[in-house]
Amino acid sequence: DVPISIDTRHAAVARAAVLAGADIINDVSGGTHDPDMLRTAADLGVPVILMHMRGTPETMQRMTRYDDVVTEVAEALLERSREAERAGIPKWMQILDPGIGFAKDLGGNLSL
Repeated sequence: DVPISIDTRHAAVARAAVLAGADIINDVSGGTHDPDMLRTAADLGVPVILMHMRGTPETMQRMTRYDDVVTEVAEALLERSREAERAGIPKWMQILDPGIGFAKDLGGNLSL
């Protein structure tokens, strides 16, 4: 079997996809778009990919300025990981994604 990932920011979509056979939830908002996402992933007991992104897909490319992109992205991802743990997702069920191309310019992408 090949693992199947559902790419969504919506808990209801994630739940339906996992119940239909998806193995992993990939949330480009890192669980911030839908307040039910992390709890849903925890309830379903599947791995979750938490990606770093500022803003929304519509606004992210206007939010590419960082003082230190590596440090800021790492700190934001660690906070998302702690929030996921508080929701019941153990670290071994989390995958952290720096979100290359999402709210980063070329230099930020290359630094990451």
